[in-house]
Parts: sequence; C-alpha cells; structure tokens
Amino acid sequence: MTYPILPIIDRQTGQVQFKAEGHWHIRYAADPLRLERLLARCARRPIFDPATSNLLLVVPAIADPAGKKFAFSLAKFPSNGALTKLGS
Repeated sequence: MTYPILPIIDRQTGQVQFKAEGHWHIRYAADPLRLERLLARCARRPIFDPATSNLLLVVPAIADPAGKKFAFSLAKFPSNGALTKLGS
C-alpha cells in the first residue's frame, strides 16, 4: 500500500520527515537538494511506498501528459541512543 505524503526536508542532513498512517516517519535522502527542487515542481502529492522505501514524484514534462516519474530511495537508519551520559 502506498501513501500520499507532504515531506519536510532538511537540506544539510538529508533527513526527510513525513506523517503516514497517523505516525511520523524519519528517513534519509542521498540528494536532498534535488529532491527539494523536484518536489517544488510536482504535479501532485508525492507517494511513499513502504515496501520499497521509495518516494515517488511526478513532474510535468513537455510532450508527456502523464509527466516524468522520479523515485528517491529513502534510507531508514536506526535511532542511536546517547553516546555519552551526563553525570556518569
């Protein structure tokens, strides 16, 4: 099952945050600036496919009424615990 989303992108870290199924998800994109530029030109909301962890974008193109499709692979990194503990 895929979900239409509206992602929040951090340009410096590549972190992509979005809400799907009532929960916030955090993933990472290798090229956040390109993702941001294409997102600004999207013809419709991006679609997240949790089975493949891909973010699918459709951007209008000349002589292509369906638009050009782009897929960004989003990586999920495990959350790290504190590397140091204060007061220990």
